[in-house]
Amino acid sequence: MRSISVVTTFNQKGLEDYAQNMINTFVKTWPSNVTLYLYAEDCTPVIPKDANNVKLLDLHAESTSLVNFKNKWKNIPKANGDVTKDPIRSKRRDAGKGFKWDAVRFSHKVYSIFECAKICNTDILMWMDADMICHSQIHEKTLQHLLPEGFDLWYVGRERKWPECGLYAINLKTANGLKFLQEFERVWDDAENGIFQMDEWHDSFVFEEVRKKMPIKSHNWGEGIVRGEGHPLINSVWGGFLDHLKGGRKTLGKSRKTDLLKPRAEQYWRNI
Repeated sequence: MRSISVVTTFNQKGLEDYAQNMINTFVKTWPSNVTLYLYAEDCTPVIPKDANNVKLLDLHAESTSLVNFKNKWKNIPKANGDVTKDPIRSKRRDAGKGFKWDAVRFSHKVYSIFECAKICNTDILMWMDADMICHSQIHEKTLQHLLPEGFDLWYVGRERKWPECGLYAINLKTANGLKFLQEFERVWDDAENGIFQMDEWHDSFVFEEVRKKMPIKSHNWGEGIVRGEGHPLINSVWGGFLDHLKGGRKTLGKSRKTDLLKPRAEQYWRNI
């Protein structure tokens, strides 16, 4: 049986708005032998009583690489989503969608993964956005089935668009899984020769740029289901266990019924 860890990160506002709920629901629904690593940014969540599989870490204290990245780029407009002076990207029709170039914002996420991979000592490391709701029980056997053997990477892909990186997993016990992780980290550490050479600089776009250029075996949870836009994770097999509160759904506290491409049988979705 392969060992699995899950990692996430959040700041104070994120903790108040959604992350505490993610922690609470994870503890209730996931196997107790799966450790959840919380890289908290200047905040302190409440760890449920007797939750021995939750580890709390201080993001800035644990990742000097993140601190160095932020110190270097925090006052540079292009690294914070403002590409109005970029000779190429400023001419794009989507130049006003700042998240696509907000490298500083997304650096918290990727550096949490890089740090966790160094200490988790498990076969598989999963990233999970802190705005998830773990709504249904997931058993160990099911979890192993959702991570089929023989792959270096598991993710939610989309046609003609970057993947949904609210959830993905890296095999830390294969050479190519480790090579992917190493290159993913390199393009952030050496941003001028890495992410800033790409068309967009958010984690999902960078993830795909690295993935598609490497000889790794990937399992796509969204294959044949999700096309382009949409709310992909809940329409994949993971919708049976997770809800993803992307964007305005955080205020609603759940996804919309119209987000589903087809009805789901789980009680959680029938109640929406």
